Amino acid sequence: MTDPRSRMKVLNGIPASPGIAIGRAFLINRALPRSVHSTVSKDRAEDEVAAFLHAVARSREQIQAIREGVKDQSSDHYQILSVHLALLEDSMLVDQTVRLIRENQFKADWAFNKVLQGLLETFRRIEDKYLRERGHDLRQIGHRVLENLAGRLMESVASIRDPVVVIAHDLSPADTAQILNSPVLGFATDVGSKTSHTAITARALGIPAVVGLERVTGEFAENEETILDGEEGVVIIRPTPEKVREYTEKKKAYALRIRDLAKFAKLPAVTRDGKTLRLLANIEFPEEADVSLRSGADGVGLYRTEFLYLNRKDLPSEEEHYLTYRRVAEKFGRHPVTIRTIDLGGDKFASHLELAEEMNPAMGLRAIRFCLRERDIFKQQVRAILRASSHGKVQLMFPMISGVGELRAALAVVEEARSELKKRRISFDRQMRVGIMVEIPSAAICADQLAREVDFFSIGTNDLIQYALAIDRVNEHVSYLYEPLHPAILRLIRRVVDAGHDAGIPVAMCGEMAGEPFYVYVLLGLGIDEWSMSPTSIPRVKRILRKSVAYEARDFVGELLAHATAADIGSALRKKLEDLFPEERF
Repeated sequence: MTDPRSRMKVLNGIPASPGIAIGRAFLINRALPRSVHSTVSKDRAEDEVAAFLHAVARSREQIQAIREGVKDQSSDHYQILSVHLALLEDSMLVDQTVRLIRENQFKADWAFNKVLQGLLETFRRIEDKYLRERGHDLRQIGHRVLENLAGRLMESVASIRDPVVVIAHDLSPADTAQILNSPVLGFATDVGSKTSHTAITARALGIPAVVGLERVTGEFAENEETILDGEEGVVIIRPTPEKVREYTEKKKAYALRIRDLAKFAKLPAVTRDGKTLRLLANIEFPEEADVSLRSGADGVGLYRTEFLYLNRKDLPSEEEHYLTYRRVAEKFGRHPVTIRTIDLGGDKFASHLELAEEMNPAMGLRAIRFCLRERDIFKQQVRAILRASSHGKVQLMFPMISGVGELRAALAVVEEARSELKKRRISFDRQMRVGIMVEIPSAAICADQLAREVDFFSIGTNDLIQYALAIDRVNEHVSYLYEPLHPAILRLIRRVVDAGHDAGIPVAMCGEMAGEPFYVYVLLGLGIDEWSMSPTSIPRVKRILRKSVAYEARDFVGELLAHATAADIGSALRKKLEDLFPEERF
């Protein structure tokens, strides 16, 4: 009888980083070790405290040793490892565990796991998908401490000597830092999303990756042959010889496509009828500046700054903000770097700000609303952005502006920051441009009024679609209604573009819609001036734009807006794209 484990199995996950890897599996177990409710006698409580503090110290030594092997101290790997070190000193994690051991005589592993799960639950409640994924960093720290507490050795990427496909529940920043100098072909994980640290790192390194497979670690045995398709989000275990041949050919074809796309990276984004456009990068970490420039980015259209505030017990200083932004500004030189002020809510500052929980944090005290309430935190960041503007072409952008009154209140803080820097005789760009993200329907409707107050618009489609269609995009029951081609969304975008152009300001788009090749022709027809996207998407979007005729796209969009449903618009668009670009894959 055939062993079921000898049969080929296909698993589907989230495509996190494109490319195809074929090789033997290397299994890394990063699931949290199981802890059971257990206590010790009162006289042994201090022994448990000592064992726990020793495990924390040992974890700190291990991370420090890995961090010392990272040559570039400005890299995201180095910075995240530094955050992990700070997390190991966080009173919320360490002191609370010690208190539980002493007050309840819990065994150290149970006490630590109890504290850890409480903090992980806080991260799970965070609305923003990118920020919610940062809870994985906390989980990885927890795994390391629990393994050290049990006296077990952790599998290490550093031990890999042969080309392999890494299979793991999750990968920590320590793991991904070691991948830089390893023969890893690609990796697949049970957890994660396109915005998880592992996915971001894979794209930055150009390594194929599939995440969110849920049960991939339970399906694998060490050294089994594996195929990983990071474009389709597919992992194949124990492939047949025919399947290996099929994917070997796919891998060759993919390499040719990437080589062809690389030619477009350094070419200008100019349509066939001479319309010049700008393609920029969305980034989270300073290290992504290099891959952005290699991909042909004309600058940074969205630099998310929330990472500086997460997984730490204190607020980042003005100097820390300034040095981080300065590194990116200097990398891009004359190219614009658009820094978005923090888009966080009170629940993400649990370690140092006491704010009430909210029924609906997506529409509560977050982003610019939070900043206008916590003006000192806001002004500190604004001053740092202004200081960084003397080292490059820095722009400042406010998120979640709902109307002119809110915008003027935010601009007043910028003026205060400018006055303070003048008094301290600190240099900054007096002409630094200030803009807003248009991501709330009220802002789109009042775009003509807002355009008179700012230097540029950037449309954030992720939230604009969510709010305009009343869709919780992380709720699987209604996510099918999240439709970028809904007639209302296209009309809102056109309204914003027209208002910006009437006022003489450029209109960019920095939401996920901007980096999707399927929507490029529509956005061109709607009049978008600048696209900001994941760096790896830039060459392909540029290729499509260079094959397009702007006035034809504009005429086509006029016809498209006559359709009444997203399905009709999608069908008409697909037919048009197949006629215009038969060699492209949409």
